Amino acid sequence: MRLVTSKAPEDAAADWFVRLHSGDVSEATRLEHKAWLAEDDRNRERFEAVENSMRDLAPIDDWMRTEVNRLNARVMARRARRTKGLIGVASAAAAVAAVTVWITTNPAGFYTTERAEQREISLDDGSRIHLNSASSVAVRYSPEARTVELKSGEGVFDVSRDAQRPFVVAARDAEVVAIGTQFRVWLNGGDVTVTVLEGAVAVFNRPASGPMPAPGSIRSDSEPTLLYANDQITLSNGVMTAVESVNASLATAWREGKLIYDATPLRQVVAEMSRYTPIELAVADGVPDHPITGLIQIRSPDAMLRFISNAVPVTPVRASKERIVLHAAPPVPE
Repeated sequence: MRLVTSKAPEDAAADWFVRLHSGDVSEATRLEHKAWLAEDDRNRERFEAVENSMRDLAPIDDWMRTEVNRLNARVMARRARRTKGLIGVASAAAAVAAVTVWITTNPAGFYTTERAEQREISLDDGSRIHLNSASSVAVRYSPEARTVELKSGEGVFDVSRDAQRPFVVAARDAEVVAIGTQFRVWLNGGDVTVTVLEGAVAVFNRPASGPMPAPGSIRSDSEPTLLYANDQITLSNGVMTAVESVNASLATAWREGKLIYDATPLRQVVAEMSRYTPIELAVADGVPDHPITGLIQIRSPDAMLRFISNAVPVTPVRASKERIVLHAAPPVPE
């Protein structure tokens, strides 16, 4: 969990709330918090606002217990064996885990996009999901909670504030809780990337199993990691990277029909371009991974290929009806 009190005052208030509710708070930490409150009357106001917002999450706790009991009873009756209960260090963390079970077992709404297709979904509460190419989500709303599971691909979630119904997005190991914010979740193979455009989210890491964390990585099985605007993390096989600062608007430029790159390797660019074309794009073996910088319009496959051919020495060759391969361009005669 990242705690940085040198941030903007609004962000510091949220960090202090998480720090004081981590379950093991020293007297020195409490004194430090009191000193922070005394620095500025506005600090106290901001902290109280965070407390009030987090208090609004309490109703999900009772709902979680009811749903877990109901689901466990169903499994026991069907399989005639004892099931394992859910154990959570924090009630909010346990609530998010229960949400994942519900959305997986009882999807009430399923939305999907094909390759080279995008879709904007308006939800009952005024929230919106902008679904990228080759993506799918399952949605379940109840009076107590709003839950979405990203099953494949990528989505940007523009969340309408509802203090009585937390908004939760689950994708593999990641579970993201937001109240009035905008963020992206991208499921890329076994990796889950969370990027915040506006507001703040809490990301829970729920790995079933996985390797020991590598140096510079964080394993956070119970406590959330807080992300703010232009923050990004990636979870891979139960391991969470450190928070990095990015330009979130560039990461989600596909919503405006654009891909923007800055010295990005050729193969990474072509793999992403291929998501927006009806045919597969690939790079031939032996072609250097040239860095690509520029803006690509994704509305026209021909325009994308022309951009790449002009940017680096490659030539598109149609290998089949469904596949184009970029080969090294022949040297220009002197």
